[in-house]
Amino acid sequence: MMNEGKAVYITFNNEKTEIGNSKFFGAPDLPESFEWPVDEDGYDMDFICQINCAEVCRFNPFIPENGMLYFFGCIANPLGEKDAPEIKPGFQSMGNFRVKYTPTDESELQSGEIVDENGDPFGFDELKISFSHDENVCTEAFHRILGAFPDGFGNEEELKDYVLLFCLDSFSGDDFTLEFEDSGYLYFLIKKDELLKKDFSDVICYLAV
Repeated sequence: MMNEGKAVYITFNNEKTEIGNSKFFGAPDLPESFEWPVDEDGYDMDFICQINCAEVCRFNPFIPENGMLYFFGCIANPLGEKDAPEIKPGFQSMGNFRVKYTPTDESELQSGEIVDENGDPFGFDELKISFSHDENVCTEAFHRILGAFPDGFGNEEELKDYVLLFCLDSFSGDDFTLEFEDSGYLYFLIKKDELLKKDFSDVICYLAV
């Protein structure tokens, strides 16, 4: 396994975000041409977070210098929707999780809105994200970007070309609880050469519990 620089730890708060800020939930800020990813059954994936690369790059240069990273996935069940498909531990279907990258300048992003089938606002309140090299700031959840590859899962030979892109921990906000089995972690993994080429089309996911 390869480690790429220091881990960048993520904290969050209820502060209102500006267009282009990194955040969990709410609605993503998107370029006009953006296509919302769908799952294997053709349904819209849940928006998890957006990461402003310029905010992270100063902590770890393996992240692109600019642009936005968007993380999507089928996480309705861990968010409490009991009728939604469960996420089982282990490697996840690539058709149910997606990372999208756009180099679009912040001035070209549009503030989005998530609505239900009736056109009514839907979703959770956004949480503004901040970054640090200090893991001690992670008092509520252990979210992080890059850093040491997690141990204890997968075939080491099979994953030798991969690095950790993003670790999503189980956590709660004022209006949601994201609970992977027994406070598990969802890892997004990417090949090193694809990270350097800013190609996020083949990111894979693993749920560790």
